[in-house]
Amino acid sequence: MTGKKEAKALCQRIEGLEEEIRRLKYKEQINQTLLEITNAVTTTPNLYDLYRSIHQSLDRLIHIPNIYISIYNKEKGVLYFPYSKDECDSDSYQEIRSFMENSLTGEVILTKKPLFLDETALKNRERENKIVGAVPKIWLGVPLLLDDMVIGVLAIQHYTDPDAYAKKDLDLLVSVSRQIATAIDRKRLNETLKENEERYRTLSENSHDIIMRFDKGLRHLYVNPAVARIGFSPDQFIGKTHRELGFSEDIIELWEKTLRSVFQTGAPKRIEFNLPEGIWIDWLLCPEFDGEGTVRTVITFARDITQKKQVEFQSLCYDRINKIIINSEDMEKMLNDILDSMLDIFNCDRAWILFPCDPEAESYSLPFMRHRPDWPQKVGYSVKITEEARELLKEILTSEDPIVYDPLSQKKVRKYIRETYFVKSQMVAALLPKIGKAWEVGLHQCSRERIWTTADQLLFKGICRRMADGLSSMLLFRELSRAKHYIENVIDSMPSVLLGVDVHGRITQWNLKAERETGVMAKEAIGQEFYRLFPHLGQLSNKIKAAIEDAQIIEETKIQRVVDGKSIFENITIFPLKEISAKEAVIRIDDITDKRKIEEMMVQSEKMLSIGGLAAGMAHEINNPLAGMMQNAQLVFNRLSRNLPENEKIAKEAGTTIEAIKYYMEKRKILAQLGYINESGKQAAKIVQNMLSFAKKAEEGRTYEQLPRLMDRTLELAQNDYDLKKRFNFKQIRIIRTEAKDFPLVRCEPGKIQQAFFNIIKNGAEAMQGVSEQAEFDIRFFVEDRMAVIEIRDNGPGIAEDLKKRIFEPFFTTKSPDKGSGLGLSVAFFIIVEDHKGKFSVESSPGAGANFIVRLPLYD
Repeated sequence: MTGKKEAKALCQRIEGLEEEIRRLKYKEQINQTLLEITNAVTTTPNLYDLYRSIHQSLDRLIHIPNIYISIYNKEKGVLYFPYSKDECDSDSYQEIRSFMENSLTGEVILTKKPLFLDETALKNRERENKIVGAVPKIWLGVPLLLDDMVIGVLAIQHYTDPDAYAKKDLDLLVSVSRQIATAIDRKRLNETLKENEERYRTLSENSHDIIMRFDKGLRHLYVNPAVARIGFSPDQFIGKTHRELGFSEDIIELWEKTLRSVFQTGAPKRIEFNLPEGIWIDWLLCPEFDGEGTVRTVITFARDITQKKQVEFQSLCYDRINKIIINSEDMEKMLNDILDSMLDIFNCDRAWILFPCDPEAESYSLPFMRHRPDWPQKVGYSVKITEEARELLKEILTSEDPIVYDPLSQKKVRKYIRETYFVKSQMVAALLPKIGKAWEVGLHQCSRERIWTTADQLLFKGICRRMADGLSSMLLFRELSRAKHYIENVIDSMPSVLLGVDVHGRITQWNLKAERETGVMAKEAIGQEFYRLFPHLGQLSNKIKAAIEDAQIIEETKIQRVVDGKSIFENITIFPLKEISAKEAVIRIDDITDKRKIEEMMVQSEKMLSIGGLAAGMAHEINNPLAGMMQNAQLVFNRLSRNLPENEKIAKEAGTTIEAIKYYMEKRKILAQLGYINESGKQAAKIVQNMLSFAKKAEEGRTYEQLPRLMDRTLELAQNDYDLKKRFNFKQIRIIRTEAKDFPLVRCEPGKIQQAFFNIIKNGAEAMQGVSEQAEFDIRFFVEDRMAVIEIRDNGPGIAEDLKKRIFEPFFTTKSPDKGSGLGLSVAFFIIVEDHKGKFSVESSPGAGANFIVRLPLYD
């Protein structure tokens, strides 16, 4: 019963692990979808293709036959429907529609919350005139949010199946909605930039790009008003070179080199550079030719692409972190690699992780730290959490954004941190994995007073979120590995053979007991047909299939097989595995050979108890006529040999005398025979008394006993052990007995010690059957090392060395099953060693007899 429960628990645990693995795979699919949506911004030629790509990516996760994306223009109060796929209502999606608050799309936009409507809810909305067009059976909509601003709505619906979607599908849409909004926004920005580039070539004066024209002397011939965006007026540039305007040398060298290249080659050029203020410029240089085909001037278009660069840089950084997470198999290496990347991404001096980020903890440690060579810091040390630190940890845990410490923020680096770790600026955030306690990650700037920009903070926040996801996966994987290892240990520690098989009989699981039984390792057994490794179970193939198909447990009991001439009995149980995709079963094989022997011994013991009770009753019954016989024999002796007055009177009446009668009795040896009768009666009474003493259950506990006397009674009892089947008479054995002077009393349970003596004597007597010389026991009693020692030596055939190690094991015997149970010496061992804290050993070699040595303590 216990095995069944354990197997069932194991099945449930395995099913839980498989469900968790499916969840992780599903999460990986979501991450892949997010990556596809991000990449689609740059791979699709226009917004419509981007919308179609989003639809295709989502459709790979959940079937979406009906979808629309609406874009909301709050200032104009209109909704755009740039993309829709609808099975029933393709004409109801006007490209532009006035914003309707009393609609499903309007409700999502106004509440900024996702909306899940089942068939009942949709019918209610229809009665309230909140549905435009055909009424679906189920409708899901999520807002497309940039920061806290709704830019539109993504909605899916089904017209025939009210159960087409579930809450988890809404959760999926929510999880990708921000990425979709960002992708749409970036795509719109890219298209706007392209449109502007075309517009700027003809409308330079109205352009937001900085448009300049240069002559061959690299002087400014024309500058549009947009130059004011970098703090200059057009008049300041006209007729001057960049060098004359006082720009930095490295920027001047880049600009002049690029301009000369266009003049020399006549080919346009486009470069990107970063101004000292952190502004990124996309600079397009186009040659202008005279009538002879010579480059006369170069016109340039400079565009601020800082935001684009930030987005690209963020994407590259996220891809870099994602690759580390995806390719990592070790949590410690993953975190250290991410910290190395953060040093490079943020160009800071230290990146570190603290654990736990727990205000209730007594201390925290710094298990991970990466640093620049000039700013080393030890890791692994523990720090006691002060009250000030507790408040900071609470703030970090409750903040949705990173906490910065720099010259522009209201928070300053603590004096202790500044002086101890030389930190001038820092940024920290909490990592919140889904398993275990929170962690804290931080960046240190030690070389300068750094201002952490908004872009820095957003990028740091995004990386922290990915770190938390990666940490969750690693911690979950670690827990799954531990659980798998634990389950394998449980399976391998089972005393039964356990093997998993599929419906075709192929092995899927193989425990340690199975390896030991067959000598076949698990990696070699997996995939083989089980009956090739357990040929005697080949007949179970159909029963395995039946157990799997019917989901019923099948048991086969007391299956017998012969190994090396010995019978082995086994119980076979087939457990079908339920509620898993693969059809499999677990087979448990239990060796019940010893159990069967015990059961047989219990039956025999019950018989012996019955015979023992019967013998005791018979002994009592025998005592009564035996006493009468002895008494009457003595009475006859007295009346035939004593000169008693009554005897003489009766003799005289009979015409004789007592002397004449006595003379006759003595001549015929009748008086001697009466004495023999009396002596035999006494001997029989003594035998009965010994039997009653041996069979009686001890109730008085331990007493001080004379072991030689116990041995005498045992020998007397053994002398009556005549086995007709063995044709052996114990009385033929010669007994040599030696007792040391002043051999002490020994505190013991006399009944148990007599049982032990009897088992040893009987074992030796049986061993001496058939010896050519006179069979004899040499029994010695002496004291050694504060222990009473009893040596029982026989002159039998002796014991081989390999058998000496096993003769005290239960059920071990060299006799055939009908001649011995293998329990005699093991019972003696238990009585002497376990019950009396003594020692029991044997000295023997083949052909030299055996000497069983019993040592009992003289003092408790």
